Amino acid sequence: MKGLKLPILCRNVVNSQLSKTQSPVRGNTRGIFAFVLVLTMLAACSRDGSAPAIEIQRVPDNGIHPRIVMDEWGDTHLLYFRAGMSETETYLGHLFYTRYDHSSDEWLPAVQVSSEPFNYKDPIYRANIAVGGEGRVHIVWYVDRPARFLYARSDINKRVFETPVLIQGPQLDGVDAGADIATYNNRVALVWGAGDLMREDQRSIVMLESPDFGDSFDDAVLISDAALGVCACCALSAEFNQSGELFVSYRSAVNNTGRHMQTLVVTQNAHGDVQSSYLPVHGLSEWDIASCPVSTNDMVRDVSGDYWLAYESQNQLLTMNLTDITEPQRISDQATATREKHPAMAFNLAGYQLIAWGEGGGFFSGGLLRRAMFDPEGNKVELPDLHDTEIPDRSFVAVMVKPDGDFVLMY
Repeated sequence: MKGLKLPILCRNVVNSQLSKTQSPVRGNTRGIFAFVLVLTMLAACSRDGSAPAIEIQRVPDNGIHPRIVMDEWGDTHLLYFRAGMSETETYLGHLFYTRYDHSSDEWLPAVQVSSEPFNYKDPIYRANIAVGGEGRVHIVWYVDRPARFLYARSDINKRVFETPVLIQGPQLDGVDAGADIATYNNRVALVWGAGDLMREDQRSIVMLESPDFGDSFDDAVLISDAALGVCACCALSAEFNQSGELFVSYRSAVNNTGRHMQTLVVTQNAHGDVQSSYLPVHGLSEWDIASCPVSTNDMVRDVSGDYWLAYESQNQLLTMNLTDITEPQRISDQATATREKHPAMAFNLAGYQLIAWGEGGGFFSGGLLRRAMFDPEGNKVELPDLHDTEIPDRSFVAVMVKPDGDFVLMY
């Protein structure tokens, strides 16, 4: 890279990651991730300093419910639902998984995840995906009648998925939204809300964890403050930070009306005992409303290692840095509430942030596709007008970053 002049911000971030980089040995996933980041940063930061482009794509196979994650080795993974082809199977279908091939700039042929067709529902019931320390893909999804969760993982080569396992136990009463899944080295954690649907103020957040890459799971434990309750039909998000602490962002139901955005931090002591604490709740994250807003949120990590949350409050979307606990910022410039729903977010390696969502959508409609971009200093980037693209019914958007730093917005 002799002679390459990087912008100051890029140089600082690359140097920071170089100081953290260890020899990329299998099993040392944090070192591998830093190593991959450095190599990719050099490519992404070498552009002319202009804002990244945004490519808009439909989900492969006319699917819905796209979920995108990037793993510790820099690979991008996509999970989506595809309904059956016949009229009698309109609401039945399967989950499919694929990876992005950087060399061909295309998605690889998809692999079916679910073994039995199931009835797809709304965004709050979305399936979720994570990639663990062995390189396996881990997936959890919701099925109804009766309400329950299924879990499946891939082989190490990500070519096939094991037979799905039914999650069982006493902590599944009142399940009415999807579970999330997070990984950290050998650990795999499933997280969901449960309890009496008629007493949301008494519901709790439940965690089920595997200590061995998903081979087995310990007993489920309650991890939230019972006094806060849990909004029954709002989805949650969960991610491990680089120290192995689990962040869980969910909507409470204090006295059945205080539907505030809460972020729970779950740790384990040397004896394996689970301990929980909360980040402070900002005024903009408070929402007093009797009915459930039927919302989702998205949690991602930026290039510096900070974790960010995009979420809905009072019918508008906000974003905040969970690591630095910054004041939430409104995403759009709309002066009035427009029902901004189901955000997806990503950062490229130069520090640009892209957030996409559906606007004006109802319980079943996806709404109009909208997006906003912020530069590394947090200033809003002017984007060209977006035609009124409709997100498919019962679906939402996803965002990914390409190796050159450009974004892909998938709906």
